[in-house]
Amino acid sequence: MKTITVAAIQMGPYPGSYTANMDKAVERLEHAVAEYSPEIVCFSEMMTGPYFCRVYDDAYFQFAESIPGPTTEIMAAQAKRHAINVIATLFEEENGTYYNTAVLFSKTGELVGKYRKTHIPKSSSPIMNSDEKYYFSPGDRLPVFELDGLTVGILICFDRSFPETFRVLTVKGAEIIFVPVCSWGARADAFQSELQVRAMENQVFVVAVNKAGWEQIEGEDGGRDHFGRSCIIGPLGKMEAYTGNEPWGIVAATLHLDKRALMKDTLVDWMKERRPELYRELGREK
Repeated sequence: MKTITVAAIQMGPYPGSYTANMDKAVERLEHAVAEYSPEIVCFSEMMTGPYFCRVYDDAYFQFAESIPGPTTEIMAAQAKRHAINVIATLFEEENGTYYNTAVLFSKTGELVGKYRKTHIPKSSSPIMNSDEKYYFSPGDRLPVFELDGLTVGILICFDRSFPETFRVLTVKGAEIIFVPVCSWGARADAFQSELQVRAMENQVFVVAVNKAGWEQIEGEDGGRDHFGRSCIIGPLGKMEAYTGNEPWGIVAATLHLDKRALMKDTLVDWMKERRPELYRELGREK
């Protein structure tokens, strides 16, 4: 039976400097490698800095970087050193446009590709107010990537709440979908159950990794308590592994990839039973 071990590193509150933050991220990656021997490691969304989208302050554009850049250099080196695939996240700048981006490195440290968050939220809710549109432009692709004969997809945070995104990646052949997240607030109780449904209805593995712990930046009213709850979910929607709200926690599991085929054979193949001709209205303009 084909297996793969994956690990997710639940970033903690920003410690005040990029160097200290990335040193801690590398330390946790090395700990995950030593304890779990993963073949793929994934970090939380916006791993290079604090979550700054609740304030309007152009000073935070200083966290933006190009690809290649400082973060890709660090993560590529770690991927090569440990011979693992790494999914990292950053605030990307390209030709004056800014994106919320995940980058994927192979075991040799080569950049396999990148995914730019496609759904950018803005909310004036008193408990979830933020404006990511002020900082980020949306990506316009839902790519899949090949890693050691495995097809994977990536979604970022708010993307998870659009079932169409998971379905597109599944149609494109994704076997595992990684979901870096930086969430807090009212949706905490639904976080894992939402992802369990996405895994089951697409018969894929889902690896979701959130930030954890209290964080507040200058000018922010009240701060945020990132709820963590990072998890690894099987194609039947069953939790393979999960963690609580510990900052810098690690969750890992060995996935039996044949479970996907077994589920389709013994239950039902959701993808085969689809009726795409009935779903055309989903492509209409808003």
